[in-house]
Amino acid sequence: MLSLMGFQLVEGMPKVNQLVEFVARAVEEGTLGPGSRLPSLREFCEQLSVSKYTVVDALERLRARGLVTSIAGRGYFISRDSVPGGPVAPVTQAAADLHTRLKRAFATNSTLLRPGCGFFPETWLDTGLFRKALRHTLRTPRLRFMEYGHPLGYLPLRQTLQLKLAEAGLRVPADNIILTGSTMNAVDLLLRVLVTPGDTVLLDDLCYFNFTANLRQHRANVVCVPRGHQGVTPEALEALLIAHRPKVFITSGLMHNPTGHSYSLDEMVALITLLNRYGCHLIEDDLYHDLMDGAPPPMAALAGLANASYISGFSKLLSANMRVGYIAANPALTQAITQLKSLTGSVTCEFTEQALCQFFRDGSYYRHQRRLVSRLAESSARVTAWLQAAGCRFPVRYTGGLFLWAHLPAHVKAEALAEQALSEGIALAPGTLFGGGQDVMRVNIAHSDDPVVSERVTALLA
Repeated sequence: MLSLMGFQLVEGMPKVNQLVEFVARAVEEGTLGPGSRLPSLREFCEQLSVSKYTVVDALERLRARGLVTSIAGRGYFISRDSVPGGPVAPVTQAAADLHTRLKRAFATNSTLLRPGCGFFPETWLDTGLFRKALRHTLRTPRLRFMEYGHPLGYLPLRQTLQLKLAEAGLRVPADNIILTGSTMNAVDLLLRVLVTPGDTVLLDDLCYFNFTANLRQHRANVVCVPRGHQGVTPEALEALLIAHRPKVFITSGLMHNPTGHSYSLDEMVALITLLNRYGCHLIEDDLYHDLMDGAPPPMAALAGLANASYISGFSKLLSANMRVGYIAANPALTQAITQLKSLTGSVTCEFTEQALCQFFRDGSYYRHQRRLVSRLAESSARVTAWLQAAGCRFPVRYTGGLFLWAHLPAHVKAEALAEQALSEGIALAPGTLFGGGQDVMRVNIAHSDDPVVSERVTALLA
């Protein structure tokens, strides 16, 4: 049984939290094994001088974490499934390959150094802005806890995005802007409406890995576009359009992930002209638009929404956990996507949308954006310098955004480098993760502007 002799309450901290952590620590350290009986409610209350409510609340929280179970008439026990160090890991049929382990490390393991991940470190983001916006949203009379949000999303935010897009050169009514759970959710919704199994979809040959996985789920026929370090040429694109008659082309005009490449205005016009000529619908992923100082208009602004759809979101500039994306589309697509959202229960969270709207209304968003762009410009110079000193080259000139595309020294293979780095607590992004070769890797500027990262990665590259 758990001894309560070592438990001391700390003033100023919630008692229930202290009790939860005391029991959880006993399980973690192996003091309490699976099946161990806990003291009775009376014993907890008398020995710790706490109320019955506090004890029951703590035990229910421990039950929710899978650490405690109860038996009617007998009391509370440590769950049979609990083990020192946390819950039992799920059984996998095979050891995860390198790419799977890297994706998992990017998404969930904050104890690693992550110069290969796809988002900003928390130290770059102003968490005070989030708390301020959330507090304001909780106090507003517009907050509706008990009702569904509108299928299109929170109207004031859509109106704000309408103005934002107009400033970028894309004019679209607020009723043709659809809020989504993320940018990938936006891509998925568009593909559900535009693509049927067997349809051909063009996709950059170097691209964000989730695009390929998503298209596989839609059973699309994927044809790779040879984008390379300078983008696809009009001649190469036209040859693919003639040969395959694709339904959709998913691409980025600016700050392409992973290479960071951006098309010039003239190059965008040439590509759009071809897509319109052959009736291929453009899905433009413009997630990084606000990270380029003086960015040109989106491709969708040049194409017109009759044959193009525009996607962006806020997971990069604000928080990887702020899952708000959006689509700007023509009226027919808007209607079809809105109906699909309703049918599949994909109505988005109005509370989050209201908080995001507050960022724009009080000017916080644009102040935060300017700080990030300025800081990225400074950091990119430092990161480029230490990588060049370590033997890397950069075929794509940096014009903005979060990533550098680094050619590795001749003797270094990207996957072997990533495997060794992961074993040493560093998550890199080899080019093979995005369909590239063994001679390149994607570098997150914000996570790499760190003396510890530069020292340890330089040693691995030697």
